[in-house]
Amino acid sequence: MKYYLANSMNQPEGPFSVDELRARAITPDSLVYNEQLGNWTPAAQVPELNTQLFSGAQSAASTPNGGYQSCNPIPQQPSFGYQQPQQPTVTPKTWLVESILVTLFCCMPFGIIGIIKASSVESLFRSGNYDAAQQASNDAGKWTKWGFFCGVGVIILYILLVVVLGVGSAMI
Repeated sequence: MKYYLANSMNQPEGPFSVDELRARAITPDSLVYNEQLGNWTPAAQVPELNTQLFSGAQSAASTPNGGYQSCNPIPQQPSFGYQQPQQPTVTPKTWLVESILVTLFCCMPFGIIGIIKASSVESLFRSGNYDAAQQASNDAGKWTKWGFFCGVGVIILYILLVVVLGVGSAMI
């Protein structure tokens, strides 16, 4: 009698005679099939193979789960077109230090708003609200940059004013 054998990729190979199966060094848990069996069956549960190949080996029926293995791989997680998003492992940039420096040296109103937004980034991230944490980080960065550039603009205007007034007073 000839049997098909499930390979390591759970694909059928064969048909093989008992001698050919012996040459392939199958185990009692190897799945075999033929029309008389009807289903994929562990080799140790087939009387002809058990006596000729294993000669007294422990039958698969006495092993855990009856020695049954599926020839078709079972998916680990059902796939319905939706995959659960991966959780980020890195906290978004907080901009806290930059906001404090902008508040102290450049533009207090924008820096304070930046500090408020920056202080909420880490707590939102730790609570699992990743989108809100990223949005708070973006807002903190926006207000910090606005404060920095406004402060630099005011400083440049002040320097220009001093230079123009100094040159104007020197001409008089």
